[in-house]
Amino acid sequence: MPAILLAFFTVTTGGFDWVDDWFPWIWTGLTGAFMYWRTGQEWMAVGAVWVQEGPKWVNTYELVRIRFSVDGLRRVLRLQDASGREIHSFSLRNVQSNPLMWDLVYNGILHSVASGNCDISRKARKVLQIPPSLVREGEGQTSEPR
Repeated sequence: MPAILLAFFTVTTGGFDWVDDWFPWIWTGLTGAFMYWRTGQEWMAVGAVWVQEGPKWVNTYELVRIRFSVDGLRRVLRLQDASGREIHSFSLRNVQSNPLMWDLVYNGILHSVASGNCDISRKARKVLQIPPSLVREGEGQTSEPR
């Protein structure tokens, strides 16, 4: 983006006269910093049995706790695995926008729920559309106030 701005300044001024002016440098620097800040914070990676968002990761086949929440305008999951690792704000929109990534994560979630060792909230079951036949009666489910 900064390179595009510098090319724009070059074309609009008809040359490199803008190099002596302070405004294009400040504008380019602020735009570059904003773009880095905006895109540099959120990233996600998925493997066959794990998912990572930023520096935190969990084993999707060993989940022991799944909660649904809203974080600002984002729908998020709060995931915890058997080793105590936790992702506090796992963005559903980000992962569901990539079907291949979502398939890997969702298969792990389904496996964890079917194992009976996963405590999943009613709201998370509804949002994730977990089949009722996977949740064993009395195990892996919590009732939450509405």
